Amino acid sequence: YMNTVRIDIDSILSTISSNPWVSDIHLTCHGRSSYRFNGDIIKDEALPLLDMEMMEVILKQLFQNNTQSFDKFICDRESDFAYEGKDGTTYRVNAFFETGKIWIVMRKINNTVKRLEEMMFSNQADTLKSSILTAKKWLFLVTWPTGSGKSTSIVSMLEYINSIRNENIITIEDPIEFVFKQNKCIISQREIGHDSRSFKNALKGLMRQDPDIVFVWEIRDTETAETVLSVAESWHLVFSTLHTSSAGDTLTRFLSFFPANMQENVAIRLANILLWVQSQMLVKMANADSRIWVFELLLNTIAVKNHLKKWDISQVEALIESSSSLGMISISQYAKKLVDKGLVHMKEVELVLKAQPSQS
Repeated sequence: YMNTVRIDIDSILSTISSNPWVSDIHLTCHGRSSYRFNGDIIKDEALPLLDMEMMEVILKQLFQNNTQSFDKFICDRESDFAYEGKDGTTYRVNAFFETGKIWIVMRKINNTVKRLEEMMFSNQADTLKSSILTAKKWLFLVTWPTGSGKSTSIVSMLEYINSIRNENIITIEDPIEFVFKQNKCIISQREIGHDSRSFKNALKGLMRQDPDIVFVWEIRDTETAETVLSVAESWHLVFSTLHTSSAGDTLTRFLSFFPANMQENVAIRLANILLWVQSQMLVKMANADSRIWVFELLLNTIAVKNHLKKWDISQVEALIESSSSLGMISISQYAKKLVDKGLVHMKEVELVLKAQPSQS
């Protein structure tokens, strides 16, 4: 590997692409590169030691030798984009500078769609599917900080809709990770920086594209939050994500995008169009060979709606705990079911929960 001519990103990726429990690879300059296995960072001596020249070669390969993209990276000092390896595996790539040196982090994207039944207990999957099957409008939020499989959940739900409904689905992503094949639905996938200059531009043109179902990659600011609300209010089903750690945190965070004098009105609007909040995290299984999801599911029932309209979010967690007959479940209740089945140790759930700061 010391000869830069021999450095090839696909050769490097081949060492981890076939392992289903490797999620990320970290390529570092003048240090041992590593990957994330089952949630843990592993420094692997099989990965090459890379210098600055080698990192430039790799980055140019990732940019498909597009000199404009490379020059823009040098100018901006960072870049987000997708890369498809020779074996068909897709990666979400973030390249950046660290103390003047190039670093690259690549998140491996699963190209096969997981069914909801594979991800969660069947009664929760059935409840979600029946909601998604019938919902013609409203807002579905999937939450938790990075690395919890939010994209996997969204893809699963959109693919389910694609198999049963005749609709027009529009996604606004940064970057596109999973490429859908049209089944019953028309699906338009727009990538920021490639198909549209900005989220603002993409969102502005959205309603002129005759959508039924919309996926907005992430709610980052007031403008996106307002657009998501408006689209859901105008008889569309909207999916989006937030980096929050519970349903209560999610509601508080959504309101916090708006000035204080608007929050009461926004709370009423959100109460009227919210469908579900799905919070999720990944924990190591008891056999330590893989990871499994732990979910919290909040359905916007009349009781939840009333508390949200009153801005009384503190009661939401209690409502989740007491509403299992409606398909709702808390993180602790879901975790206990996994523990009772011997699938996870409670200490693993507690470790992940302690590592997640409140976003409220």
